[in-house]
Amino acid sequence: MARQTIGPRKQRTRQHVIADLSVNHVERVILDEGHSVESPGSDYGYDLVMRTHDSDGFIEPGAVYIQLKSSDNFVHSGGMYSFDLDIRDYNLWRAELMLVVLILFDAIARRAYWLPIQQYFRENPSHRPKTGGKTVRVHISNRQSVNRRAIRKMRIAKEEMMRKFPRRG
Repeated sequence: MARQTIGPRKQRTRQHVIADLSVNHVERVILDEGHSVESPGSDYGYDLVMRTHDSDGFIEPGAVYIQLKSSDNFVHSGGMYSFDLDIRDYNLWRAELMLVVLILFDAIARRAYWLPIQQYFRENPSHRPKTGGKTVRVHISNRQSVNRRAIRKMRIAKEEMMRKFPRRG
C-alpha cells in the first residue's frame, strides 16, 4: 500500500533533543540529592526552579533559578567553556534576589557545568558587559560539573542569599 503524504509538519530537531537531554540530566541530579524541581510553563529567563528540602524532607524557603543552555559545540579551551549571554538575561539575573545558576550542557560529552551568576559578576567586575553591548561572555570551568556535590553547593549558596532577607514571624 502506498504511503500517504500528510504535508508540512513540525519537526523535532537535534536542538530539541539536546535541550530535553539537558533538562533530564539536571533534574536527575537534583532528584538524586533529595530536592524537587519544577519547570515553569513559559521561559522568560529560567528553565527550571529547584526547591530544596531538609534531611527530614521538609521544604525550605527560597529557590534556585536555573537557566540551561545546551549544544553540541560549545567553545571550549584551556579547561574553560565560554558562552555569550544575552544582555537581557544578564540584566534580569543580576537583579534577582534568589540564586541564579547558568548550566551549560555539553551534549557530546553528556556533561553539564554550572555557574552561580550573581557571584560570578560580583567577584569579577571586569567580566561585566560593556556599555551598549548586546551580550556578555562568561567562562565556566570544566571542574564545575553538575553533580550531587554541586547541588549541595547550590543549596548552601541559596541559604546564604536567604540570610540577606529579614526574617518574618
